[in-house]
Amino acid sequence: MATLYHRYGSWWAIFTINYRQKWIRIGKMSKTSAKEVLRKLEQDYEKKKFQLFDVQDISFKEYAKEYLKYSRSTKALNSYKRDKTSMDCLLFFFGDISVPKITPHLIERYKMERISQVAPRTVNIELSCLSHMFNKAVEWQKLNDTPFKGIKLFSYEKKPPRFLTKEEVPKLLDSASDQLKPILIFMLNTGIREGERTRLQWEHLDFERKRILIHSSKVKMYRVVPMGKSVEKVLRGLEKNSDYVFANSDGSPQLKIRKALSTACRKAGLKNVTPHTLRHTFASHLVMSGVDLNTVKTLLGHSNIQTTMIYSHLTEDHLARSVEKLPWDSE
Repeated sequence: MATLYHRYGSWWAIFTINYRQKWIRIGKMSKTSAKEVLRKLEQDYEKKKFQLFDVQDISFKEYAKEYLKYSRSTKALNSYKRDKTSMDCLLFFFGDISVPKITPHLIERYKMERISQVAPRTVNIELSCLSHMFNKAVEWQKLNDTPFKGIKLFSYEKKPPRFLTKEEVPKLLDSASDQLKPILIFMLNTGIREGERTRLQWEHLDFERKRILIHSSKVKMYRVVPMGKSVEKVLRGLEKNSDYVFANSDGSPQLKIRKALSTACRKAGLKNVTPHTLRHTFASHLVMSGVDLNTVKTLLGHSNIQTTMIYSHLTEDHLARSVEKLPWDSE
């Protein structure tokens, strides 16, 4: 229960949650009115605490529209696109079913049906989207509890990331067009994401301190990456006809390079190369050169070290070479 308290000319409701006080301002009014507001707050708090509120009889199709609006306004563009793709498959199965009537058994049926059609990783992405939808439904008081409890994602063997070898990098650069080559050099030497590159502006470059300020929409923050000599040479050679560093002739940002990259790879005889492969190449060669994973995490802008751990297998040879340098290991 809450306590009513008058302070600084206003009434406050004080809730004790997990031995901590939470103050909620009721406002300036009579004590009688404040008590009425407090009573309502206590009801809402208790309902939410014990999950006693009335659930909404809303179809999955209708709820999906609301969730996608939330996803578009709060998530990074790529995350929203991933949710939208997942939603197409989820809607096909759950479409007209009422959200409160979706059971764990129904979700398991969806899992079994999808695993016969697509890879485990794809199913996991769709299930993660579904799980978050239910969590938000509980938060928004559309459900008393999530039916996703106990649902497990598929386990599968993750393949090491594809990266270009020291021999493949010059082959790719030699086969790239004059327009593509500066972008490739920049991405290979900064580990920047494709979306981050398209948003990069001249004001984000500090030639005096030799550093680049990169804005990541994925984790909603900035990170600083050193400007190496090859990167500085490329940047100084670009024409400043726009606020964007990599711009088209009309000043608009130079967006996707996948098609031009595909053409260059075909000429160079390289397979399975995407713009993200350039980021993997940057990170992989750093690790193989002895750079610690925590530093690589910072340079890549990962929010969690577990994401960076996909490169950990590359440290094995480096660790073996390090042990051999022990002064008494001479035999």
